[in-house]
Amino acid sequence: MTRHHSFCVCSVLQEPRNIFLHGRDRHVRIGDFGLACKDILMDGHKSSTSPSTDSSHTTGVGTFVYAAPEQLRGSHYDSKSDMYSIGVLALELFQPFGTEMERVRTLGDLREGKIPDSFCQRWPDLSKNIMKLTSKEPAVRPTATELLQSELFCSKDIVIHGLQRRVEEQEEEIMQLRRQISRLQSSDSSESVKS
Repeated sequence: MTRHHSFCVCSVLQEPRNIFLHGRDRHVRIGDFGLACKDILMDGHKSSTSPSTDSSHTTGVGTFVYAAPEQLRGSHYDSKSDMYSIGVLALELFQPFGTEMERVRTLGDLREGKIPDSFCQRWPDLSKNIMKLTSKEPAVRPTATELLQSELFCSKDIVIHGLQRRVEEQEEEIMQLRRQISRLQSSDSSESVKS
């Protein structure tokens, strides 16, 4: 997505059937650019490639579930609209659905700013980013570059450091528990001697 946005291409709508994994290392590829627009990518001010600000030529086209609120209203949309779709996709990819009704309800709740508690507990960082990505306000949504720089895409060194810190915290907790056990054992033995 970062690459497409760098070329001032707004893909307008992403959905699961347009996402492909390619090659041995499973690089993500985006397909179906039938609605892609070059002349409407707006980065907050003027069009990046042309003075046209009319984005109505695709109004009402696409899949409702993945469409950003501004697309559904038929108003201006840009790369932040793509980011909304990515937020919906992320929830859909990581949340198992037992039925189609459950999927529809969960994705409808997402449009209202709600994510299942079980999802938030299992994926706290992803949940936080999905909430930003699916914000009703495009300005709140991160860009593709900002998303790639988030904690979701940490380097292995950062992950290792985080795991080391977690191990240190657990070791400290174990030491505290051992001290408590020792105190309890010594108080039990001193009470036994008194009896």
